[in-house]
Amino acid sequence: MTRASRPRQGGLRARGFTLIEILVVLVIIAVMTGAALYRITVTGVDRGLDLEGDRLSDVIAAATQQSGLEGRDLGIHFLPDRYEVLAYSAFTNEWQTLPDDRTYERHELPEGVHLAIEIEGKAAVLKMPVDKEPLVPQVILSAAGDATSYRVTFSREGTDHEFVVEGLADGTLSVRRPGAAP
Repeated sequence: MTRASRPRQGGLRARGFTLIEILVVLVIIAVMTGAALYRITVTGVDRGLDLEGDRLSDVIAAATQQSGLEGRDLGIHFLPDRYEVLAYSAFTNEWQTLPDDRTYERHELPEGVHLAIEIEGKAAVLKMPVDKEPLVPQVILSAAGDATSYRVTFSREGTDHEFVVEGLADGTLSVRRPGAAP
C-alpha cells in the first residue's frame, strides 16, 4: 500500500517571532527602564547627583578634621571633570597629592555630571592643567579650622537638578539636595 504524498508548497512558510526572541526583547527593555529609574526616580531625585554631592561633602568634612588633627593645611583642587585633595608641604613650598589615601585620591565625575565653583562669591574658571604646571587648590582647609568660603554646584546635563555643597569661612558645611528650596 502506498501512501499518497502531499504536494510541497514551494518552500513558503509563515515566519514570525519566536517566544524566546520576544522574551529577550522584553528583558532588554526592563533592564534599560530599571537603569533609567535608578538614575532619576519617580519622585524626581537624581541619585547620581546625590552620590557625587555626598561624596564631596564627606571628603571635605574628613579633610577638615584631618587638617586640624595633623596641623597641616589641606586643599581641594577642582578641574572641569574631577577633583582631588592636596596637602601643603612646607619642605618643598608647594601643594602635593596625598599618596596611598583612597579618601583623598583624584575623583573623576561620571559622564554627564558637571561641576561649577564659586570662591568668595565669584565664579571660578576651571581649566585643564598644562604640563609641569604646579597644582594649586581653589579651596583651602586651614589647620586653624577656617577655610575659604566656597560653593560647589553639581548638575546633570539635560536636567535642571543641582546638588550644592557650600562651605563658610568658619569651616561649617551646608548641603542642598536636588529639588530642595534654595
